[in-house]
Amino acid sequence: MLKPALAVLFAFVLVAPVRAEPAPDARALLQKVGDSYRALTSYHFEGVMKVRMSGAGMDQSLDVPLVVAADRAGRLRVDLHHPQMGALTVSDGKQTTTYAYSLKQYTRKPTEAELDSAGMPKPPSSSPLTRYFGLLQGLKAADITGAQRVTVGGTPADCWVVRCDMTPPQALAADSTARAVATFWVDKKRLLVLHDSTRVSMHNPTTGAALVMDQVTSFGLGRVNEELPDSLFTFAPPPDAKLVQTLGPQAGGETPSGLVGKPAPPFTLKGVKGSTVSLASYKGRVVLLDFWATWCGPCRIEMPHVEKLYKELKAKGLVVFGIDFAEDPATVRSFLAKNTYTIPILLDTSGEVGRNYEAGSIPTLVVIGKNGKVSSYFTGVREESVLREALAKAGIK
Repeated sequence: MLKPALAVLFAFVLVAPVRAEPAPDARALLQKVGDSYRALTSYHFEGVMKVRMSGAGMDQSLDVPLVVAADRAGRLRVDLHHPQMGALTVSDGKQTTTYAYSLKQYTRKPTEAELDSAGMPKPPSSSPLTRYFGLLQGLKAADITGAQRVTVGGTPADCWVVRCDMTPPQALAADSTARAVATFWVDKKRLLVLHDSTRVSMHNPTTGAALVMDQVTSFGLGRVNEELPDSLFTFAPPPDAKLVQTLGPQAGGETPSGLVGKPAPPFTLKGVKGSTVSLASYKGRVVLLDFWATWCGPCRIEMPHVEKLYKELKAKGLVVFGIDFAEDPATVRSFLAKNTYTIPILLDTSGEVGRNYEAGSIPTLVVIGKNGKVSSYFTGVREESVLREALAKAGIK
């Protein structure tokens, strides 16, 4: 028999601190949170994950709508709906579909058996709920800093506020200064997380500048232990989606693009120093375009590779332009004043050129051959060797 359903609208409003009472042991409370999630028979949450990167002249925010749902029959939906960084995973218990919004690709594979007769299966790593199932994992220290009342669908819910020092993400293992601090608002009665906030501080691997990433997850619709509709666990591919065996760049490390083999879209842009640059002026030469932005962490990792290739190969005729995508010129100039790059930087203030080059995800790198046609196309960080191969194919070695 199903437990009484919890169907609420989470409106995150903090009011006065609740009546003082002895706080439980923080680690024991976090363990009970995981036990509570595993005891569920189903859940369905909708909300938004807000991500902000700041520091070194950068201040960029992203709002990522999310839907997470699952039941003990093995059905699952994890939808982070964002055109650049989003992905959707849907399973009906037998078949799992994964769709990448930026790539417009999806895979279909038999669902791996992960059912746990003792409770609700742990969500995949892509789900914002995953860490709630094991909050002790990566925990260095935890402390209950107080109690606050959170309005939940018009009804106040008393919550413990738990501050946790966590082990930074594995990707930051080389940065000895990296630190991760997470705060969870835990419903005292249901022992479910109603809100969470995480701050990761680090240093840019390229420039050494201090960076901070804040991530706040707030839930809108939320219900547990209810029968969930079949529509949550179905996927209808968009008309332009492609079924593939493996998500990501295809053979040669390139990203599928309809631009390859076609004339490169023409453009005329201003440089950061006021000069005007027209792509048409460089026909007969190999051109490498790097679409980037100051707030983009992967772009900052990629730029040193492009800088190195430019310095080495410009004497052989290579033309390189870093095209800043849809930012204020003052922001770009401030960034360049703190970072030494010799790549000519152009300002695509309106974002029109980036859209013409389908740069919905950055960094996007485009190699244009001597014939003026797109020779290679990449999204995301690429190794220097991959870019070298693409330039060699276009005639620059």
